[in-house]
Amino acid sequence: MQEIVVVGAGLVGSLLATYLGRSGYRVALYDRNPGLDQARATSDRSINLTLCERGFLALNQVGMEHAVRAICVPVLGRIMHNPEGLCYQPYGNNQEAIYSVCRNRLNQVLLEAAQNLANIDCHFNEECVALDLASGTIRFKNRISGAESSRRAERIFAADGAFSTLRYLAQRRTGFDYSQVYCTQAYKEMAMPAAGGGDWPLDAHAIHIWPRKNYMLIGFPNTDHTFTCSLHLPWKGEISHASIRSEGCVAQLFASSFPDALALMPDFARDFTAHPPNSMITIRCSPWNFEDKLILIGDAAHAIYPSYGQGANAGFEDCRILFECLERHSHEWSPALREYEALRKPNADAIADLSERHFIELRDLVSDRQFLLRKEIERKINKLYPERFRDLYSMVTFTTMPYVEALLLHEKQRVVVDRILEFDDCERKLHSGEFDQLIHELMNREAFAVAAPDRNGRVAELR
Repeated sequence: MQEIVVVGAGLVGSLLATYLGRSGYRVALYDRNPGLDQARATSDRSINLTLCERGFLALNQVGMEHAVRAICVPVLGRIMHNPEGLCYQPYGNNQEAIYSVCRNRLNQVLLEAAQNLANIDCHFNEECVALDLASGTIRFKNRISGAESSRRAERIFAADGAFSTLRYLAQRRTGFDYSQVYCTQAYKEMAMPAAGGGDWPLDAHAIHIWPRKNYMLIGFPNTDHTFTCSLHLPWKGEISHASIRSEGCVAQLFASSFPDALALMPDFARDFTAHPPNSMITIRCSPWNFEDKLILIGDAAHAIYPSYGQGANAGFEDCRILFECLERHSHEWSPALREYEALRKPNADAIADLSERHFIELRDLVSDRQFLLRKEIERKINKLYPERFRDLYSMVTFTTMPYVEALLLHEKQRVVVDRILEFDDCERKLHSGEFDQLIHELMNREAFAVAAPDRNGRVAELR
């Protein structure tokens, strides 16, 4: 079997290496950071992420689903900490859950699985410094010794993240389109320790959000009964990273905006001042494949805001779809790579758009009365027509439906919700028989249906 180099031993690179290794390829996995035995897991990028159905399906294909679920906390909804009180918003009508997990712990589990395969050779503290695409040669520099080395491979995968060195080295080529857009906000990670006696400080099976229009605090549960919080602020402005620099300013912000969180986060001020803000960025580029020798995957191809919780899920799905393409084409790389990009590029663009929208939704709309009414109507229609109607969040999170299809179906379904919202005294009549009859009439008029993928990603149209 041919040798393949994977650059980047993060979430997607580690999973990709496992997919390749289990298929019999010889894999050289490189990363600029230390390996597990050199305390890689203590890096300062440990913000939590969430996994959902499409991520677990990709993990299941290489026997990793159960090991990953064991380090996650299932989350059934959001609890909004509004100034006037708490508001619970379930993610679905049937106890559907997303799964909160520490990024570093997840990376450990995935990297250990890759290292356990005999045909995967791991190299750490190795920084990519040059690429000769014509010969398929990549040059590295050891970050400890300074020694340089070269590796030649038939395929090189760039799984080295949003600021990919390999993508940068390749993007000077004629015909390469590239864009990056920074969010006007950034976040800082903060810790909420376990309560006395080791209990949870907050409801463990919810994401906790303190929305304050132009800024917000979010808390994710961990298996050790702590929460990892992220404080999102604008880069500039009255309440921003530029204006809030001292521990005293942070204390004033928490006292005025997050008083119930303040009592649960004894080190909030030190956490805030200890590290610089983490930026959020959307990256779109094309092509992802250079002469069948260099292939972009994960954030190197399509970095997105973390707000929808789809970054890791989309990257894991890249791995699954790539290998489905390889199997369809009997491991003939050229047609498989063409199909991989054709399938994934439109969906990567779709989830990028959705993630940008969802960030505004979380920050500005989740406590808005009209927004909440729309969500309640969507849940009502889903209860009455579970096989024909699912809200956009559910289609993205609880199915493996392609993002593009979910977005298109959502736009069709909006017509029904918009018409219901025009109904006189809509909110008061929401739970009446008259309201149900209106839904029945409108649904019987519409010719759309929810695509319902099974556990293996196959889709059957239900009407």
